[in-house]
Amino acid sequence: MGGNKLIGIDIGSKYTKICKIIKEKKDEYSILCSMTATPTNLAAQTKKIELLLKKLRIKKDDCFLAVGGKDIIYRDFLVPKNIDKRKLKNVVSLEFAQSVSEDISQMFSSFMVVNSNVENKDKVIYTVAPKQKIFSKVNVMKAISDFNLSGVTMEALALTNAFDVFGPSYKNTESILLANIGFKNTNIVVLKNKELVFMRDIDFGGEDITRDLVSSYTIPGKLAEEIKKRTELWQDIGLNIKNSLKKSSANFLEAIFRTIEHCITRQFIVSIDRVVITGGGANLEGLDSFIEETLGIPTVKWNPIEEIKIKGYTNKDYGYYIPIALGLALENGE
Repeated sequence: MGGNKLIGIDIGSKYTKICKIIKEKKDEYSILCSMTATPTNLAAQTKKIELLLKKLRIKKDDCFLAVGGKDIIYRDFLVPKNIDKRKLKNVVSLEFAQSVSEDISQMFSSFMVVNSNVENKDKVIYTVAPKQKIFSKVNVMKAISDFNLSGVTMEALALTNAFDVFGPSYKNTESILLANIGFKNTNIVVLKNKELVFMRDIDFGGEDITRDLVSSYTIPGKLAEEIKKRTELWQDIGLNIKNSLKKSSANFLEAIFRTIEHCITRQFIVSIDRVVITGGGANLEGLDSFIEETLGIPTVKWNPIEEIKIKGYTNKDYGYYIPIALGLALENGE
């Protein structure tokens, strides 16, 4: 990885994050990372990314992008281990087309084969993403000269990459539900002994919690965002964050429960040992304890920058925000 030229660029709904990794020696890295608010139009997005690249002194590198969101569709299928690999794509494509109502001609598709716990069966994770969603991000990078777009992947896969390399040691032996909570969407992956067994994206993020505060206190969204971050104000204004979470995160908790149920039913796992949360939403004080108390599953936060030895100065406040960019920067790594 020492000569790695790849950078990860995560263009999120609220923030754009850039990351580059240089491995110095065993378990020690130099990490260049920065973030900025994501504008709504292409020209402004391009300008902001150019400024970040200049700030980090990154020039003429290859880059990797990711897409995610509730309109990304994942399906998993069990197939015979001895199936002709040349026929596999046609088989899973046909099964997928029969399981959804969307027009898949307007989508890009990909699939990956992973091990299953079912005898004589492999598991295929099949994914489709709207072409327009991919093009909207690709066009941003096309407007930046001297950069080569190496590829586009799913946010859930980039998240898995980052956790595989930079996750705590318990990842090696536990069944884990890892949730990256963004502003509008959350990526969920299930890992068993580091191996990916399931992934999905759901329509939940920090925006939902902010929206509840706006409604409960009849205040502007910007003020609600500030209150959410400043825990020292909560008692003064009478904010009970757990009550707010009960109202705003119902679909998130339901998604976790259904994901665990699905994975157990399909024999991918026996149980979940730990829920791990990251992403900007994980900064919310008390979210981990709320999930643990509600689901009865040990829940912890994961800041990847705090888990590794970094040569030089890196702003650890970026840590929760950069797992996707971090995973993208690993695409051609180890």
